Amino acid sequence: MPKRATIKDVARLAEVSVTTVSLILNHKGDRFSKETINRVRTAQASLGYVPDYFAQGMTTKATKTLGVLVPDITNPFFSQFSQGVEEVASRAGFIPLIYNVGTQDTRSTNYLQELVRRTVDGFIIAAPNVGLDIIHQYLDQNKVPYLLMDQSASDSGDRIIAGDFEGGQKATQYLLDHHHRKVAVILPRQHSNNIDKRLKGYQKAMINAGITVDSDWLIEHELTKKGGYEAAAEVIESGVSAVFAINDEMAIGLYRGLQERGKRVPEDISIIGYDNIEWCQYVQPQLTTIEQPIIELGRVATGLLLDRLKTPDAKPQTIKMATKLIERASVIDYQEVEQ
Repeated sequence: MPKRATIKDVARLAEVSVTTVSLILNHKGDRFSKETINRVRTAQASLGYVPDYFAQGMTTKATKTLGVLVPDITNPFFSQFSQGVEEVASRAGFIPLIYNVGTQDTRSTNYLQELVRRTVDGFIIAAPNVGLDIIHQYLDQNKVPYLLMDQSASDSGDRIIAGDFEGGQKATQYLLDHHHRKVAVILPRQHSNNIDKRLKGYQKAMINAGITVDSDWLIEHELTKKGGYEAAAEVIESGVSAVFAINDEMAIGLYRGLQERGKRVPEDISIIGYDNIEWCQYVQPQLTTIEQPIIELGRVATGLLLDRLKTPDAKPQTIKMATKLIERASVIDYQEVEQ
């Protein structure tokens, strides 16, 4: 096996010192002429030299890596969110390390601890089970910058908030405007901060309409397509004419569960979702939903974190991003059904 090229080989071929090569490859070579920089880059390419990751981190005090913790990478929301993270990170020369922490506190703690040990430059935390105590223990005390998405109930550090209360209210009001009075909501048993805000938005819209929410209208299952599918029997039994699914995955699962039980969407039961994942356009009928700017959330989150890395002592920022109603074909006016 051929010997791996070293920084000394690059210096020898470029006819410069090892220090010169190190400075140029670590983007600190402004004082050198273009001719010297080109010689070093040409020698590097000729030898196929790749700087040692850990040695480079010791020199620059930075690893050019970002830790991204999400609860469920199989959820299209977090796949699209990660796309936005990757776009901005790669342009800035950073590598995002995306970890699926699920709902296990021990897994999220282990990932956080190990990534801090490996000197990740900063974190984007979109997992609700990373608590304030863990953030303080591993990030605050080690002065590691981080940004929190509104999955987390913590109010420390930089944050992005996606207007979930308004979104939940908007979804419910849309159903009320279409003359539905019996409106259920399907949601997970354990509410993260953002899910709880959507539920409160639903409750506020119902109160404003003078409607008392029956306990049978709050239907709890896991936050997945399977959860939505399993909720179908309870939705039918509740006697509602419309459902606010707390995310699009649950809505899509509910479609199948209702259809297998002989119920039509929207003729028998109208459905509105939340997130506007790509799949909404490919179910039949196309799903009406509340849009979050998912990819843009990832971009903005990464931009904020990179700004924090540049100016660590700046005042924490909170950015609120608006939601938008996307009308498609899964909601019908209930007056048309009654006629």
